[in-house]
Amino acid sequence: MDFQYDVINYDKYIPATIIYLNLSTDTHKTELQWHREPEVVYVTEGTAECSCNGDTVIINQGDFILFNSEDVHLVRSADKNSCKLMCINFSFEYVRMFCKSIESMFFDTSDEATYSEIVSVLKELSEITSDSDYSTLLKISLVNRLYYLVLNRCSRFKRTGGITQSSKKDFSYAKTAIAYINENFRREIPLDEISNVVSLSPSYFSKYFKNVTGVSFSEYLANLRLENAINDMLGHNTTVSAAAFENGFANVKSFITQCKKVYGCTPAQYKKKLLSKK
Repeated sequence: MDFQYDVINYDKYIPATIIYLNLSTDTHKTELQWHREPEVVYVTEGTAECSCNGDTVIINQGDFILFNSEDVHLVRSADKNSCKLMCINFSFEYVRMFCKSIESMFFDTSDEATYSEIVSVLKELSEITSDSDYSTLLKISLVNRLYYLVLNRCSRFKRTGGITQSSKKDFSYAKTAIAYINENFRREIPLDEISNVVSLSPSYFSKYFKNVTGVSFSEYLANLRLENAINDMLGHNTTVSAAAFENGFANVKSFITQCKKVYGCTPAQYKKKLLSKK
């Protein structure tokens, strides 16, 4: 099956992408993602709720989670307050210079001693400021140290067919479905249509999608529409009715109902709430 990957862009000098995020519980992040590059998410402040291949774990401040290549994942704030993260996406091309079999591997960070060493590297990396003229050199050395620990201590090989030993669920159909939903959520997507896309019966697809993602097809679709509609209202000052119709809701009432279900208030009230915090 053809999968769509998130595109990762790399700094000219640092052999990885390092992104700092500040997530708030006020934002209901919905869209599941996956990409070819392994990713380490380190929590610098607060608590994160991480979904990976249908399983949910809580990552506390000072801890991390590693998402392997093609893991279907999502990270949200699990606290009442914001959650700050440092996300590091590996460079496949760079790592392949030292490990030709990188595409046949997945990584297991369950060893406590190795986990602690990686935490120390991530903590130091997160505390680097841009004040120094040579901070980039330190970042490069720490990223290489991270690569060394992960490759030397955490490498495992995938089974034949691409299913990792750590994977308990088959996400092949879900990835195709999620990519299709993410591209077409602004219009009506009947259950028959999405089930045909993945060549499954509607009843089987419904059970399968809920089993591997943790949410039903209709819930995922409604939450994705809600997330994008709210973003349009905040970023483009779109009206409630325009945001509803431009993001796939059948009518304004369904938009308001979904917003009340997730946030406990109407879209207009929620927008006012968010803007008052700025």
